[in-house]
Amino acid sequence: MRRALPLVVVVGVGATVATSLLAVGAAANNAPGELKYRAFAPQVTRAEIPPTPTPVPLPVPYNGPVASLHLSTAKVDATWPVEVRDTYFAGGREFFQDPSAPERIAWYARFGQPGYTGANSIFAAHIDYVGFGKGPFGYLTNAAAGEALHVTMDNGTSYSYTVKSVSVVSLQDLDMNAVVFPVLAGGVERVTLISCGGTFVPYAGGGGEYSSRVILVAERYVN
Repeated sequence: MRRALPLVVVVGVGATVATSLLAVGAAANNAPGELKYRAFAPQVTRAEIPPTPTPVPLPVPYNGPVASLHLSTAKVDATWPVEVRDTYFAGGREFFQDPSAPERIAWYARFGQPGYTGANSIFAAHIDYVGFGKGPFGYLTNAAAGEALHVTMDNGTSYSYTVKSVSVVSLQDLDMNAVVFPVLAGGVERVTLISCGGTFVPYAGGGGEYSSRVILVAERYVN
């Protein structure tokens, strides 16, 4: 496609090219001598087009163990060690393994690694334990949306997440597929903390189970 070049006309301000040329002609007919006004095309220079910048790839996140979690209002800090746990099958259903000790936070590394866009890193811990007292997630419901959750890897790398929600969901309403496999927007990474909550229902002969689960969701956006 041809590209029209602009004309610079040295006549009255705002005059069009056609009108200016007529004005030049009128001046030539009515006044003898040399033309005083001329229309001319300036020298055209091609401006340099800057090169398209090469995208800088994001560094590959650290793919090692988690050292600690920190969420001050929930009293979660480095005093509670993090360990890798997995799932097991019973009665045709898949269950998360409990932490190996009441003071430990279980990280289910198979489902998500902190630092990776699109990942959902899942952690679980006891709210309390018989003969032990409050567990690592004993105060999880004290947290609120907008607070900062920090995950520190064992190489010193730290990631900061913003708490989005803290919910107490009854067992009959709990959709673990949605908790474990959320649909995340582009550039979003999630951390999910899970603990018991609600009412403790004792079993005949000892032990028991809480009627609900506490689900804390925190996210960060990766540019």
